[in-house]
Amino acid sequence: MINDDASRKSDTYTVRQLKRSSTNTTTSTTSPASESSNTLATPSKTSQHAEILAAAAHATLPNWANVFLMISLIFGGCCSNVFALEAIIKEQPTAGPLITFAQFILCSLLTLPNFLTFNLKSPLKPRAIPLRSWLIYTSYFVSVNLLNNWAFAYKISVPLHIILRSGGPVASMLIGWIFNNRRYSRGQILSVAMLTIGVMAAALADANSKSSYKSKPAHSKDIDSGPGDAINTIIGFSILLLAMILSAFQGLYADGLYAKYGRSHWKEALFYSHTLSLPLFLPNYSQLFSQWKILWSSPPSPLSSAFPVNIPSQIIYLIMNAGTQYICIWGVHLLSAKSSSLTVTVALNIRKLVSLLLSIWLFGNRLEIGVLIGALLVFLGGWFVWV
Repeated sequence: MINDDASRKSDTYTVRQLKRSSTNTTTSTTSPASESSNTLATPSKTSQHAEILAAAAHATLPNWANVFLMISLIFGGCCSNVFALEAIIKEQPTAGPLITFAQFILCSLLTLPNFLTFNLKSPLKPRAIPLRSWLIYTSYFVSVNLLNNWAFAYKISVPLHIILRSGGPVASMLIGWIFNNRRYSRGQILSVAMLTIGVMAAALADANSKSSYKSKPAHSKDIDSGPGDAINTIIGFSILLLAMILSAFQGLYADGLYAKYGRSHWKEALFYSHTLSLPLFLPNYSQLFSQWKILWSSPPSPLSSAFPVNIPSQIIYLIMNAGTQYICIWGVHLLSAKSSSLTVTVALNIRKLVSLLLSIWLFGNRLEIGVLIGALLVFLGGWFVWV
């Protein structure tokens, strides 16, 4: 017991001495060299901050570059596409199938190199999604595109076309509620109500203006004006309504595919949806050829002076429309693969608004007050539909 107490006292004394020595050592170390240590610490902290900033810039700049690229593709490609589309539709309203075919064949040719191999037995790379699924998706895709372009033959102007197509979220939410039992917030329901009222107001105002103004330029190749104007308008609206419903089913089916196989296969979707659609145009070969001859008979374009032959202006617009459509859809697929549906919806609705304003400004389109009010409701509803 005595030996134990002595040992405990010695141990306690040793610990105290060690604490004192360590305190003295720390004090003696820090006091003479405090300025030098602080001086050395300052550049080390600065270098650490610089490294952090460099790492943050390295991580965020590529993302911002991607965002800038996607927004540039969507706004530059889609707005230019609307300009070229209206330049054709003003002269040849029935050229919708030819415009769709040109867009599809150019997109198919430009995306083909990404899937070609040098193996003769299997010239295409293996698919991530089965071919049967792409066939179903393509049937929706080509139907929606043909119907949207076909509506121009029934006196649907490009601005009104943009407004009516902006009501697509209405059909998407109804189809999701009926077939997928999806539930929506009160804000989303209010947004759908705004979209519906806006589309109806724009449609009724446009129909009223057509009944009041029946005079047409003599060179117009559209369907003759007369008592059938109201019927043509109803047919055009019905075609766009059917296109919106099919587009909603297409989105529902695409969500199922991406949920099952992942969202990184947008290039595959771009290639197969356009390539598999091409055989469906063969039955309408004569119609496509007649539309091509009409466009070819247009006056030469001022841009044709840069080429050895005179190229008709409508052919230039057709090539421009197909090329900008590829740029536009490329940006949309990139954005949908890397962003939320909210970002995609907001970007596309802003893009449609810009396209509408450009159409009014460049081509002098006259819109009634009711159409403008409907457009405002549509774009506001489209903005808040996913909030």
